Amino acid sequence: MNDFVQERISDAEALDLLRNMPTAELMGRADAIRRARHGNKTYYVHSHNLNPTNLCVVKCKLCSFWRPENAKDAYITTLEDARVRLEKAQNWNLTDLHIVGGMIPELDIAYYERLFSLAREMLPGVLLQGMTAVEIHWIAGNAGISVRECLERLHACGFGSISGGGAEIFHPDVRKKIATTKILAQQWLDVHRTAHELGIPTNATMLFGHIEKDGHLVDHLARLRALQDETGGFLAAIPLPFQANGRALGVRYTPTGDRQVRVAALTRIYLDNFPHVRMLVNYMDRKLLGVLTHSGVDDIGGTSLDERIAKAGGAPQSQKFFAAEEMEEFLRNHGHRPVLTNSVYGQVQGQPDVAALPPSSVVSTRWKPILDRVEAGGRLDAGDATILLEEAPFQELGRVAALRRQEAVPGELATYVFDKNLNTTNVCVTDCKFCAFYAKPESKRAYTLTPEQVVEKVKRAAEKGATQILIQGGLNPDLKLDYYEQCLSGIRDNVDIWIHSMSPTEIEFLAQEEGISIKECLVRLKNAGLQSLPGGGAEILVDDIRRRISPKKTRSQAWLDLMEDAHSIGLKTTATMVYGFGETAAQRIEHLVKIRELQDRTGGFTAFIPWSFSPNKTDLDCPRLQNGVDYLRMIAIARLVLDNVPHLQAGWVTEGPDVAQLALQFGADDYGGVLMTEEVVSATGLDYGVNEAQVVNMIREAGYVPAQRTTQYDIIRVHGAEWAEA
Repeated sequence: MNDFVQERISDAEALDLLRNMPTAELMGRADAIRRARHGNKTYYVHSHNLNPTNLCVVKCKLCSFWRPENAKDAYITTLEDARVRLEKAQNWNLTDLHIVGGMIPELDIAYYERLFSLAREMLPGVLLQGMTAVEIHWIAGNAGISVRECLERLHACGFGSISGGGAEIFHPDVRKKIATTKILAQQWLDVHRTAHELGIPTNATMLFGHIEKDGHLVDHLARLRALQDETGGFLAAIPLPFQANGRALGVRYTPTGDRQVRVAALTRIYLDNFPHVRMLVNYMDRKLLGVLTHSGVDDIGGTSLDERIAKAGGAPQSQKFFAAEEMEEFLRNHGHRPVLTNSVYGQVQGQPDVAALPPSSVVSTRWKPILDRVEAGGRLDAGDATILLEEAPFQELGRVAALRRQEAVPGELATYVFDKNLNTTNVCVTDCKFCAFYAKPESKRAYTLTPEQVVEKVKRAAEKGATQILIQGGLNPDLKLDYYEQCLSGIRDNVDIWIHSMSPTEIEFLAQEEGISIKECLVRLKNAGLQSLPGGGAEILVDDIRRRISPKKTRSQAWLDLMEDAHSIGLKTTATMVYGFGETAAQRIEHLVKIRELQDRTGGFTAFIPWSFSPNKTDLDCPRLQNGVDYLRMIAIARLVLDNVPHLQAGWVTEGPDVAQLALQFGADDYGGVLMTEEVVSATGLDYGVNEAQVVNMIREAGYVPAQRTTQYDIIRVHGAEWAEA
């Protein structure tokens, strides 16, 4: 640790930060502390979980893991069972074995002494940790011995560290409701105090996002800070988001991305005497986890092989890591220096000494006067915008972008649209390397809808509440202009819905096939019922990139000219960007400036929507997978450059609901569509999904008032407090 001195904040100041400081600013403050302490080093472990039983006499209301004795999936791990599992783990190069489970009389202190002795014998050099304060207190009581004696006996058999679970929320108003049968907060703290006196290091958790209030969180942190002042025995604080997908407590929603970031940041700022703040990957989406590593978190937990407790609570298993190398790649992708360690931050055999690692490189500050000018109302030129995109901390970009968002879209509303994406055909002759959706005409999975099928699908969507239909598809030579005119007029004449359809790429293709001008094609489509155009097909409006990723597709100027033609006949449009093909920051800014220049002339763009490229199942390799931090940086710079485009839309389809919600704190004012179907992005394997109630909750938790809008951003309804319990 360096000579950085952190000013201690009071409980009242902590509560004010949690409630009132803008998210991007709070993230930046926590990140500064984290970097002052650890530079760009970020820690992780390669761990295996062993949960001796899911039977438990405590039967906490908040736990989805425990089972009654007669349950079909109830189990007890015998010592022989444990031996078999440990044999399998002997060649896994583990750093940790995490032992934690339910409490039953059959698994007494003698069982755990034999279990730890067995694990020490079979996994030499692996840290044996776990055993929450609740378990230790119960086992000691069951054996009729003191907590100190219990810890001494376990420690003698190889037990090395208490993981910190069972803390939940200390405040009695919460604890008596969610953990009625668990030990009291003071008893939990006393177990850890005793461990510290014995030289056994521990961690501390805080389970948030259920029924607690902000004051309860600060109270919890205050008790941890006070004990750490006394003993210095805590190594890491671990905020745990409650998993609402389980069946405990009847809580409907897991804490949103914004809430998780804010709690993690406050934990780093307030717990000035804790070396580390850890968030566990097995509790959250990876894109959100990456953002958290820039919000005060310096430890992402571990692989947690065979983890069962978070899984039982509904934690997203698709986001887990299964190898240390995978975690290392993830951290490097976020600009961190990965440090494989164990849960007591000891040096792992074969790994460099953490203290010997060279310091982080010096960071440029030439971005600051540029951002100051933008904050004062100045317009960015391409050169300065490139510097900001490349060098400015993304939290600072977000802070200023949030201010500019309030200027562009004043008020408390954040909007969404209830829409349906409908793909007329997946047959396409463009062969874009980045597309996993298209099929060649001869492919067995090729399909084309009839105009009648299109109208029927749109009719059903409108009956379910959709106000917007987005029709797009591949460039199919068999589908002429009259096909689309039939689809559009059929919808116009039979369904009350806004027709926001037909990408510029499709329109250019149709015009060429028919031998007519772009404007004539647009007029015919408008006369048939087309009301506005989506901005698809823009990708990156730089021809060097376009030639590489989609050589048969329209060039950038043709896309811009088509949009200008659309604006000239009264068709409003959106503008998009798909980034992450290996383009430079300057090329991304070039794209934004071209949009801005056209908007200066026509005023026809209603919104801008950036998406990150997902290479899975495509024919295009990308140099680096885009992460959540990249996305928030793009959202913020888009708000700062596109000072004449009123609306900026978040993209949960590619970024996930949590990071999309955070985009509302980085300049976005719209959460996008509650999509009834989506086929193009999902073809890459991304499978995020939201419903209207979730979107309303996300917007509200971000501090805004949710409002359903039309395609043209007129408000249909504003959701009041009645939606909080819907």
